[in-house]
Amino acid sequence: MMKTLIAAAAAALIATSAIAESHAHDGNHFALEDTAWFDAPLPGVQLALAWGDDATGATWLIKIDPGTELPPHTHTHDYRGVSIAGTWVHIEADGTEVSTVPGDYSLVEGGVAHGDRCDSDIPCIGLIVYSGPLDAALVE
Repeated sequence: MMKTLIAAAAAALIATSAIAESHAHDGNHFALEDTAWFDAPLPGVQLALAWGDDATGATWLIKIDPGTELPPHTHTHDYRGVSIAGTWVHIEADGTEVSTVPGDYSLVEGGVAHGDRCDSDIPCIGLIVYSGPLDAALVE
């Protein structure tokens, strides 16, 4: 399962460079409604490269459908996130749930197990800045 998740994410990353530029107003300003999303390996989750080079750490948009829950997972590198839309629930390894709303921001350290869920009637959207390549490993 993990190899499939990594392979699917890598294929999506390769295809994303051209997509990310397709929603530019003038090369510096972007409209969220024009974002070209692509499906992530998990149902109900979409990604879009906002800017940067994933090899060194990029900024991504993530969209989670209402009611969708991501299973416990880790990322190799730290990321910083800002909630843009919806009520995003971050689930700590010990089961503690932290609800975030637009404007809230957080730091998730690399290697720390967590889950996520969208608890709103609209998709949850976040802007995530990774300190290294985007990856995810499911916690078994």
